[in-house]
Amino acid sequence: MMKVLEDCRVAPPPGTVAGKSLPLTFFDLPWLHFPLIHRVMFYEFPHSKTHFIESVIPKLKHSASLTLKHFFPLAGNLIVPSNSSKPEMRYVNGDSVSLIFAESRGDFDYLSGDHARNADEFHPLVPQMPEVIYESGTAIAPLLALQVTLFPDVGLCFGLIFHHVIADASTLMNFLNSWASIFKSGGDEDLLKDGILPLYERSVIKDPKGLEEIYWGQLKDTKFEVPPYQFLPTNKVRATFVMRREVIQKLKKLVSDQRPSLSYVSTVTTTCAFVWICMVKSRLGNGEDIGEDDWDLFVLNVDCRARWNPPLPVNYFGNCITPIFIKGKSTQLIGDEGFLTAAGLIGEGIHNRLHNEEGVMKDMENWVSEFQALVSELLRKQTIDRAAGVAGSPKLGFYGVDFGWGRPKKIEIISIDVNGAFSVMESRDSEGGVEVGVSLPKIKLDAFVTIFEDSLQNI
Repeated sequence: MMKVLEDCRVAPPPGTVAGKSLPLTFFDLPWLHFPLIHRVMFYEFPHSKTHFIESVIPKLKHSASLTLKHFFPLAGNLIVPSNSSKPEMRYVNGDSVSLIFAESRGDFDYLSGDHARNADEFHPLVPQMPEVIYESGTAIAPLLALQVTLFPDVGLCFGLIFHHVIADASTLMNFLNSWASIFKSGGDEDLLKDGILPLYERSVIKDPKGLEEIYWGQLKDTKFEVPPYQFLPTNKVRATFVMRREVIQKLKKLVSDQRPSLSYVSTVTTTCAFVWICMVKSRLGNGEDIGEDDWDLFVLNVDCRARWNPPLPVNYFGNCITPIFIKGKSTQLIGDEGFLTAAGLIGEGIHNRLHNEEGVMKDMENWVSEFQALVSELLRKQTIDRAAGVAGSPKLGFYGVDFGWGRPKKIEIISIDVNGAFSVMESRDSEGGVEVGVSLPKIKLDAFVTIFEDSLQNI
């Protein structure tokens, strides 16, 4: 099914980037032990294998090299010393990114559809991250790997795997847009002219609470291990559901009418609440018992760049997102007003995080310990499947990444196969709508689909 055409490494052009180190901020450190992120982007590409090899591969390699000149940390490594010293990103001359070009005989239209599909069939489209190297006990971990897979005469798939500790989705989006721009233009002049180069200045992240030391104190005793690079069979099915703007508007109106005191009602609030409730109820539909004292956990992240004081530019390189932890009583979430309950919890959680006298830094010193405590309790109760989260955002605009073949036909966040989250992003074809991606065992997906569709009918 899959044949490797070329396995290469791409580095910034020789002599363009000096050796540099980049410290991790308190926004980065909490992601140190987080599983790697996997994403694929399908493009229609009605061209032959010969054209791909002779015309496209050389341009992709050249443009990737020029892009890495400006996004050099992605070609570097995460350095994790063995003596409890803080980790850092380090780039040295010669560092590079693994880039694989492959050919697939799989069904492009099947994989790039919205219908239920075997989740395991996507895994070969995601590259493996090169292994961690250990030198005198110090871990040297690659941060990014890329793969471009040709479906002859039909399409292409861009697959990537990266470590969240180096960057959030906003930074990844800037990298992909820059790569696409350079690929189309043949050089980085437009990138330089438009002034959207990454900002690496760490002094813009003020730390009056000493959060970096607090977080590192909570994390340093955990052994650094990157999860296995090879996907194991998940026996899951993934599907995409499009929530159109008119549906989202109905949900917003329902929340505003029934919860007039709720301070924050948005597309994210209503979409996440609706999907979360469907996931909770789908467990019940599979015979799971829910006790009076049981609770569910929902986690989402909010970009802080515009809300920092002073605001950070959109091209800040690194992580700048704040987590919000939502606990909901399970019996209330599955009740007749479960959606309104969830929307209220999420809306208040976002409002309290973003609109308070301390700003987004309120209670930040407790983020790591709070999350560890919540997960530990769910593990102790053997109810870790009651932890859900959201990957992605409808505000990022990944469907705008155009290498010259038009917008992506489909984007999938493969990580949701293993981390219990569902994905959200802007809809490709429905303006103002949202695409929701889920990955569940088939019996749970069947229950989810029934609940999702019935709930939409009853808005």
